[in-house]
Amino acid sequence: MSDTDAAAYREMVSGQTDAQLDAWASDLFIDFAKRRGVGTAIAAFCRAGALDSRGFQRAFLVGGGPDHVVGIDTAGELAAPIFELPRAVVGLRAVDPDARSRLIEFLVDHREVMSYTP
Repeated sequence: MSDTDAAAYREMVSGQTDAQLDAWASDLFIDFAKRRGVGTAIAAFCRAGALDSRGFQRAFLVGGGPDHVVGIDTAGELAAPIFELPRAVVGLRAVDPDARSRLIEFLVDHREVMSYTP
């Protein structure tokens, strides 16, 4: 996707309410995990959210994610149940005052996943 697409998408996303951003980021997180793998999706979310593995676990738990389900998969990547991943979006809001801009980055950087067609 072009830089122009990114600028227009960023402008559109930035104009949304926090609730809409959270809903879109949650949907993206699940779609990303289904299409490209849980570890890849978590890594992308962590990059956008400036989280290390402990930071992701904290955001996940603070967001209401069940204890003891975040782990490391056989490839050495963080893993969690796909349907629970949106808990990290909720948690990021609770632990990071800059969560809005980080979620916008996540949405803009991975907008192609939402329009992905096999």
